Amino acid sequence: MPIGDNGTSLAEKLMPEALSNAAARFVDSLKINSISETIRRGRLVVIKRRHAYGERLTELANLYFRMAGLSIRFWTETRDWQRWEVESFQMLNGDQFRAARLRNNAICIDRLPGENLWEHLNRRTLNRRMLEAAGLEFRRAHQFRSKEFRGPWSHGDAGMANVIYDEMSNRARLIDFEIVHDKALPALSRHADDLLIFLLDLIASALGGNGCLSLWRS
Repeated sequence: MPIGDNGTSLAEKLMPEALSNAAARFVDSLKINSISETIRRGRLVVIKRRHAYGERLTELANLYFRMAGLSIRFWTETRDWQRWEVESFQMLNGDQFRAARLRNNAICIDRLPGENLWEHLNRRTLNRRMLEAAGLEFRRAHQFRSKEFRGPWSHGDAGMANVIYDEMSNRARLIDFEIVHDKALPALSRHADDLLIFLLDLIASALGGNGCLSLWRS
Protein backbone atom coordinates (compact mmCIF):
# COMPACT_ATOMS: atom_id res chain seq x y z
CA MET A 1 0.00 0.00 0.00
CA PRO A 2 1.48 3.42 -0.94
CA ILE A 3 2.80 5.49 1.96
CA GLY A 4 2.72 9.28 2.14
CA ASP A 5 5.53 11.62 3.11
CA ASN A 6 4.42 11.68 6.74
CA GLY A 7 4.26 7.89 7.02
CA THR A 8 0.51 7.59 6.60
CA SER A 9 -1.05 5.15 4.18
CA LEU A 10 -2.93 6.28 1.09
CA ALA A 11 -6.16 4.94 2.60
CA GLU A 12 -5.61 7.00 5.75
CA LYS A 13 -5.05 10.13 3.68
CA LEU A 14 -8.14 9.62 1.54
CA MET A 15 -10.53 8.53 4.28
CA PRO A 16 -10.19 10.77 7.33
CA GLU A 17 -11.30 9.27 10.59
CA ALA A 18 -13.70 12.18 11.09
CA LEU A 19 -15.86 10.93 8.21
CA SER A 20 -15.29 7.14 8.47
CA ASN A 21 -18.27 5.26 7.05
CA ALA A 22 -20.85 7.32 8.95
CA ALA A 23 -21.78 9.37 5.88
CA ALA A 24 -22.66 6.32 3.80
CA ARG A 25 -24.63 4.66 6.60
CA PHE A 26 -26.43 7.87 7.47
CA VAL A 27 -27.64 8.63 3.95
CA ASP A 28 -28.54 5.00 3.22
CA SER A 29 -30.68 4.93 6.35
CA LEU A 30 -32.80 7.91 5.28
CA LYS A 31 -34.79 6.03 2.62
CA ILE A 32 -35.71 9.22 0.79
CA ASN A 33 -37.14 7.32 -2.17
CA SER A 34 -38.86 4.02 -2.78
CA ILE A 35 -37.77 1.94 -5.78
CA SER A 36 -39.72 -0.76 -7.57
CA GLU A 37 -39.66 -2.56 -10.92
CA THR A 38 -42.62 -3.15 -13.20
CA ILE A 39 -43.62 -3.57 -16.85
CA ARG A 40 -44.93 -0.52 -18.71
CA ARG A 41 -45.87 -0.73 -22.38
CA GLY A 42 -43.85 -3.89 -22.75
CA ARG A 43 -40.67 -2.44 -21.21
CA LEU A 44 -39.06 -3.37 -17.90
CA VAL A 45 -38.81 -0.12 -15.95
CA VAL A 46 -37.76 1.19 -12.58
CA ILE A 47 -40.14 3.48 -10.69
CA LYS A 48 -38.43 5.77 -8.21
CA ARG A 49 -40.82 7.69 -5.98
CA ARG A 50 -39.93 10.30 -3.39
CA HIS A 51 -41.65 9.80 -0.05
CA ALA A 52 -43.93 12.48 1.34
CA TYR A 53 -41.30 13.34 3.94
CA GLY A 54 -38.47 13.19 1.39
CA GLU A 55 -37.88 16.93 1.12
CA ARG A 56 -37.37 17.27 4.87
CA LEU A 57 -34.96 14.36 4.85
CA THR A 58 -32.95 15.89 2.02
CA GLU A 59 -32.64 19.08 4.04
CA LEU A 60 -31.34 17.03 6.98
CA ALA A 61 -28.88 15.21 4.74
CA ASN A 62 -27.65 18.45 3.20
CA LEU A 63 -27.05 19.88 6.67
CA TYR A 64 -24.99 16.81 7.48
CA PHE A 65 -22.98 17.23 4.27
CA ARG A 66 -22.24 20.86 5.10
CA MET A 67 -21.15 19.98 8.62
CA ALA A 68 -18.91 17.23 7.23
CA GLY A 69 -17.41 19.62 4.68
CA LEU A 70 -18.69 17.61 1.69
CA SER A 71 -19.27 19.60 -1.51
CA ILE A 72 -22.39 17.67 -2.54
CA ARG A 73 -26.10 17.99 -1.88
CA PHE A 74 -29.43 16.33 -2.51
CA TRP A 75 -32.00 18.08 -4.66
CA THR A 76 -34.40 19.36 -2.02
CA GLU A 77 -37.29 20.32 -4.28
CA THR A 78 -38.92 17.22 -5.73
CA ARG A 79 -39.47 18.85 -9.13
CA ASP A 80 -35.81 19.80 -9.35
CA TRP A 81 -34.79 16.25 -8.50
CA GLN A 82 -37.15 14.80 -11.12
CA ARG A 83 -35.83 17.18 -13.78
CA TRP A 84 -32.16 16.50 -13.03
CA GLU A 85 -32.56 12.73 -12.75
CA VAL A 86 -34.50 12.44 -16.01
CA GLU A 87 -32.26 14.86 -17.91
CA SER A 88 -29.07 13.14 -16.74
CA PHE A 89 -30.39 9.69 -17.57
CA GLN A 90 -31.55 10.79 -21.01
CA MET A 91 -28.30 12.58 -21.72
CA LEU A 92 -26.16 9.55 -20.87
CA ASN A 93 -28.44 6.67 -21.84
CA GLY A 94 -30.98 8.11 -24.25
CA ASP A 95 -29.38 6.39 -27.21
CA GLN A 96 -31.24 3.19 -26.26
CA PHE A 97 -33.23 3.84 -23.09
CA ARG A 98 -35.94 6.18 -21.85
CA ALA A 99 -36.76 8.21 -18.77
CA ALA A 100 -39.77 10.35 -17.85
CA ARG A 101 -41.34 12.21 -14.97
CA LEU A 102 -44.50 10.78 -13.44
CA ARG A 103 -47.18 12.21 -11.22
CA ASN A 104 -47.10 11.67 -7.47
CA ASN A 105 -43.45 12.66 -7.09
CA ALA A 106 -41.99 9.85 -9.20
CA ILE A 107 -39.88 9.13 -12.24
CA CYS A 108 -39.83 6.14 -14.60
CA ILE A 109 -36.60 4.91 -16.18
CA ASP A 110 -35.84 1.87 -18.29
CA ARG A 111 -34.18 -0.96 -16.40
CA LEU A 112 -30.66 -1.11 -17.76
CA PRO A 113 -29.27 -4.53 -18.66
CA GLY A 114 -26.53 -5.94 -16.46
CA GLU A 115 -25.51 -5.59 -12.83
CA ASN A 116 -23.82 -2.90 -10.83
CA LEU A 117 -20.10 -3.21 -10.17
CA TRP A 118 -20.54 -3.24 -6.40
CA GLU A 119 -22.38 -6.56 -6.75
CA HIS A 120 -19.57 -7.89 -8.93
CA LEU A 121 -17.01 -6.70 -6.40
CA ASN A 122 -18.77 -8.48 -3.53
CA ARG A 123 -19.10 -11.69 -5.55
CA ARG A 124 -15.46 -11.48 -6.65
CA THR A 125 -16.50 -11.46 -10.30
CA LEU A 126 -15.15 -7.96 -10.96
CA ASN A 127 -12.51 -7.97 -13.66
CA ARG A 128 -10.29 -5.63 -15.65
CA ARG A 129 -12.70 -5.55 -18.58
CA MET A 130 -15.44 -4.13 -16.35
CA LEU A 131 -13.15 -1.50 -14.86
CA GLU A 132 -11.98 -0.42 -18.30
CA ALA A 133 -15.62 -0.10 -19.44
CA ALA A 134 -16.37 2.02 -16.37
CA GLY A 135 -13.38 4.26 -17.09
CA LEU A 136 -14.51 4.79 -20.67
CA GLU A 137 -18.02 5.70 -19.49
CA PHE A 138 -16.75 8.21 -16.96
CA ARG A 139 -14.60 9.77 -19.66
CA ARG A 140 -17.58 9.96 -22.02
CA ALA A 141 -19.95 11.30 -19.35
CA HIS A 142 -17.54 14.01 -18.27
CA GLN A 143 -17.45 15.37 -21.82
CA PHE A 144 -21.14 16.30 -21.79
CA ARG A 145 -22.07 19.92 -21.13
CA SER A 146 -24.49 20.84 -18.35
CA LYS A 147 -26.64 23.95 -18.06
CA GLU A 148 -26.70 23.44 -14.29
CA PHE A 149 -22.91 23.71 -14.05
CA ARG A 150 -22.48 25.97 -17.08
CA GLY A 151 -19.74 23.58 -18.03
CA PRO A 152 -18.93 19.88 -18.01
CA TRP A 153 -21.33 17.50 -16.28
CA SER A 154 -20.45 15.41 -13.22
CA HIS A 155 -22.25 12.70 -11.26
CA GLY A 156 -21.88 13.59 -7.58
CA ASP A 157 -22.20 10.06 -6.17
CA ALA A 158 -20.24 7.88 -8.59
CA GLY A 159 -19.74 4.82 -6.41
CA MET A 160 -19.56 1.34 -7.90
CA ALA A 161 -23.20 0.70 -7.00
CA ASN A 162 -24.16 3.40 -9.50
CA VAL A 163 -22.23 1.89 -12.42
CA ILE A 164 -24.13 -0.80 -14.34
CA TYR A 165 -22.12 -3.19 -16.51
CA ASP A 166 -23.67 -5.17 -19.36
CA GLU A 167 -21.49 -8.15 -20.25
CA MET A 168 -23.20 -8.73 -23.59
CA SER A 169 -22.23 -5.31 -24.95
CA ASN A 170 -19.18 -4.80 -22.71
CA ARG A 171 -20.69 -1.43 -21.83
CA ALA A 172 -20.89 0.42 -18.51
CA ARG A 173 -23.59 3.01 -17.82
CA LEU A 174 -24.20 5.44 -14.95
CA ILE A 175 -27.39 5.62 -12.91
CA ASP A 176 -28.84 7.30 -9.80
CA PHE A 177 -28.60 11.09 -10.03
CA GLU A 178 -30.13 12.17 -6.70
CA ILE A 179 -26.99 13.95 -5.55
CA VAL A 180 -25.23 16.82 -7.27
CA HIS A 181 -21.90 18.54 -6.76
CA ASP A 182 -21.66 22.10 -5.48
CA LYS A 183 -21.76 24.36 -8.52
CA ALA A 184 -18.89 26.39 -7.10
CA LEU A 185 -16.49 23.48 -7.64
CA PRO A 186 -14.47 23.64 -10.86
CA ALA A 187 -15.07 20.85 -13.36
CA LEU A 188 -11.66 19.30 -12.76
CA SER A 189 -12.40 18.93 -9.04
CA ARG A 190 -15.85 17.47 -9.70
CA HIS A 191 -14.49 14.95 -12.18
CA ALA A 192 -11.67 13.98 -9.83
CA ASP A 193 -14.20 13.51 -7.04
CA ASP A 194 -16.27 11.15 -9.20
CA LEU A 195 -13.23 8.99 -9.86
CA LEU A 196 -12.11 9.14 -6.24
CA ILE A 197 -15.45 7.90 -4.95
CA PHE A 198 -15.38 5.02 -7.43
CA LEU A 199 -11.84 4.07 -6.36
CA LEU A 200 -12.66 4.33 -2.67
CA ASP A 201 -15.08 1.44 -3.07
CA LEU A 202 -12.19 -0.66 -4.37
CA ILE A 203 -10.01 0.44 -1.47
CA ALA A 204 -12.77 -0.34 1.02
CA SER A 205 -13.06 -3.86 -0.36
CA ALA A 206 -9.31 -4.35 -0.13
CA LEU A 207 -9.44 -3.21 3.49
CA GLY A 208 -12.30 -5.58 4.27
CA GLY A 209 -15.06 -2.96 4.42
CA ASN A 210 -18.62 -4.16 4.89
CA GLY A 211 -20.52 -1.46 3.05
CA CYS A 212 -20.44 0.74 0.00
CA LEU A 213 -18.40 3.86 0.66
CA SER A 214 -19.71 5.93 -2.20
CA LEU A 215 -20.28 8.98 -0.01
CA TRP A 216 -16.83 9.14 1.62
CA ARG A 217 -14.90 12.26 0.75
CA SER A 218 -11.50 13.51 1.75
